[in-house]
Amino acid sequence: MASEKLFKGGVEVLNGAFILRVSKDRLQAVVTPKDAKAGAQLDPGLLQKELAENGIVNGVLPIPEAAGGGSFTVAKGDPPVPGENARVKMHVKPVLPGPQKSDPDRDQVDYRELGTIVNVAKDRLLLEKIAPTLGKAGQDVFGVGIPAKPGKDSKLKYGKGVTLSPDETKIFADLDGKFVMDDGKPSVFGEHSIVGDVDMKVGNIVFGGAKLTISGEVLPGFSVKCRGDIWIGQGVNNSLIMAGGVLTVIGGVVGEEAKLRAKGDITVDFVENGPKLETAGYLRVNDVLLQAHASVGKDVIATQGNGTIIGGNIIAAGSVHVKELGCEAEVVTEVCVGLVPSLQVKKQKIDEELLLWSERLNEVIKNISTLEKMKKEQAGKFPEDKNILLTKCKTFMPKAMDRVSLLTEEDNALAQELEQMVDEVVYVYGRLFPGVVVKIGSLARTITLEEEQSVVYFDKVTHQILVRKMSRDERNAMPA
Repeated sequence: MASEKLFKGGVEVLNGAFILRVSKDRLQAVVTPKDAKAGAQLDPGLLQKELAENGIVNGVLPIPEAAGGGSFTVAKGDPPVPGENARVKMHVKPVLPGPQKSDPDRDQVDYRELGTIVNVAKDRLLLEKIAPTLGKAGQDVFGVGIPAKPGKDSKLKYGKGVTLSPDETKIFADLDGKFVMDDGKPSVFGEHSIVGDVDMKVGNIVFGGAKLTISGEVLPGFSVKCRGDIWIGQGVNNSLIMAGGVLTVIGGVVGEEAKLRAKGDITVDFVENGPKLETAGYLRVNDVLLQAHASVGKDVIATQGNGTIIGGNIIAAGSVHVKELGCEAEVVTEVCVGLVPSLQVKKQKIDEELLLWSERLNEVIKNISTLEKMKKEQAGKFPEDKNILLTKCKTFMPKAMDRVSLLTEEDNALAQELEQMVDEVVYVYGRLFPGVVVKIGSLARTITLEEEQSVVYFDKVTHQILVRKMSRDERNAMPA
């Protein structure tokens, strides 16, 4: 056992020339000259022996370190390393609002990309608790172990929309939505609300939750995307809106740069000046559709308010229900029913490609005919470059013929499919004006006379698009 004198007055060593003391924490041994004026010298060999005799066996320094005032540190123990407290490791880091540089090299900032929503998918690991550590035991200069203080444990706190793992060490998202830390508690919310307009203060929005609500207007140049439903309170102006569910716009959708896309139904008050609307569901118009371009997976219903469709191009896989179609000015208004939009797009692409390849084939045939005539007339004087061109044309011609043949077959097959899609109709509960073009299947009809309460349909007997008076039952069945 260490002598108590080592911790108080010390003990004499090196023939009484130095005093050996040990610090209270037993982690350091120091020798101090008994008489500073005597100029005593350390004898390393003797010192090592006397340290051992006094029980100092750990951390003995091979070369003593000067400690000031003529003193020397001769041994250092190993202090214990305390354990680390339990801590939280973030697997998803919340983003602080603020403009993000879109091009660091040019130091430009896109103030529409503010990154204010942190989206997470269901079952995403948000954070986990790293267990406390026990620490590392130390050893004093006498070789006696010093226990380490273990780190403190803690429990994970959490809010709504998350799940704690059975071992209480991990937190997962319980739904698709936005991840927030509220008073240190992780939470995931499936709904997000914006009070006011989508402008420079808000930036573009991408939300992975079930519902996004915007009380104001979406201003020009901004985009709003949501995996679920979107509700907009004051209209859309030349901006992009994409919804994975239902899309509702109170107010107007205006401008050629405006584009609405939804997997669910789209409901709008009025649309004007060339916006594009795409939905796999119903398109419901509460007032007016003016110069719009719509691609609709089910019915178009414009029977509320004025219930008017004027100008533009409407393609619907279902039927069209409208109070008034066209206007007295006879603005060209195209309505196509009974057509899956994707089929029309496919046919349009095939038609364009078929036209291109047909023109190429005709040009090649013309070139071959001209070059063959020149070769016959010039006999052995036919230029080599013309001969090379003739060979290339002959090589290309069968490829072009095969391509034209294949495209023609595809075009005919689509045409037959479209001809069979003739069961949908256009119901006009008020006035149908001249200038309206109705397409059903592969046929089209331009309305030349004003009609009242009429139905435009495909007559399978005459193979024509006809107009008839609406029945009382049809009038009474007008959808709301």
